[in-house]
Amino acid sequence: MDYLQSLEFRMATLQRKLRLLQDLRFFADTASPEELDGFGDELRSVITASGESLGSFLSAQLGGSLAGQVPTPRPAPTSPKPPSASAAEPSRPAPELPVPASEPSRPATEASPSVAIADTEARSSVETSMKAIAAGSFIMGSETAEAEKPPHTVTLGAYRLCDHLITNKEYSLFVAAHPEWSKDRADSELRDERYLEDWTEGGYPEGKDDYPVAFISFYAASAFAAWIGKRLPTEAEWERGARGGLVGKKYPNGDVMNERLANLAKQLKGTSPVRRFEPNGFGLYDMAGNLFEWTADWYSPYAPGSASDPKGPSEGEYKAVRGGSWMSGAGALRVSSRVDMDPRACGQVGIRLADGG
Repeated sequence: MDYLQSLEFRMATLQRKLRLLQDLRFFADTASPEELDGFGDELRSVITASGESLGSFLSAQLGGSLAGQVPTPRPAPTSPKPPSASAAEPSRPAPELPVPASEPSRPATEASPSVAIADTEARSSVETSMKAIAAGSFIMGSETAEAEKPPHTVTLGAYRLCDHLITNKEYSLFVAAHPEWSKDRADSELRDERYLEDWTEGGYPEGKDDYPVAFISFYAASAFAAWIGKRLPTEAEWERGARGGLVGKKYPNGDVMNERLANLAKQLKGTSPVRRFEPNGFGLYDMAGNLFEWTADWYSPYAPGSASDPKGPSEGEYKAVRGGSWMSGAGALRVSSRVDMDPRACGQVGIRLADGG
């Protein structure tokens, strides 16, 4: 076995171990005391090659949550939740999200191996994918649609965007570290009933590690970003990134858009793996098609005149999403196209991260 084969074998082994630890950690956090006691009795009856019971070994690895030891319950989030929208209340402030800096049931220094591995793997995957965009100015908006008017000059400081939409695999590491955001446990006031619709309770579909995670609410996207030490881009940052350094062009790669350049118009009957299509001039993939993307800004009409590092209004009813999806026609994939969406909605929308600025 040569070096590369040996490395691939070790990586595959590590991934299997990680998935097993994630499953065990989730069971430990969600099982009843009776289920834990019964499972612990079964594990203690299995003896490893070293003569130690499997229950004792796993209990040591997972912080004492298995083998009959009841885990410390996770505290319920105390952050304010978003009030329901109504005609009498057209706007609302963004809630603070229940995303703790570390495992809430114990100090960060005692985090389980699976959580530590998830943190490291996810942060490394995203950090190496961040693309620098230099400070500069561009024309934001267009005369094509009323929501995009007026075209105006925007100046931004230097910032970075992740070159790809966050994948199922990357989001699963977040869920492993914070099971309160799993498909069956996520707060119903922070997402709608379609949250992670294409996942099962066991995780994302097999073979779709590098497909973008979909059916994510704005609050879930923000929680993921906070966990990994990033943020969602503003509308201005997103649009400048999508333009890829081109001036006066409709799409990320010029004035032409078709199925050879992006996943659009239901050609592929669903999402496609990230980085399948050519990147734009900034090295960013899927800035058109595949999935819409959440931005940090509340949706509002553009103000006339130039702006520097605009952040949008401080509150509102809908968030701005950008980019179009695999279901969209070419018109929705224009770099200036804007859509407003309820922040709880979980549809064909994914996550792209930003930092700096």
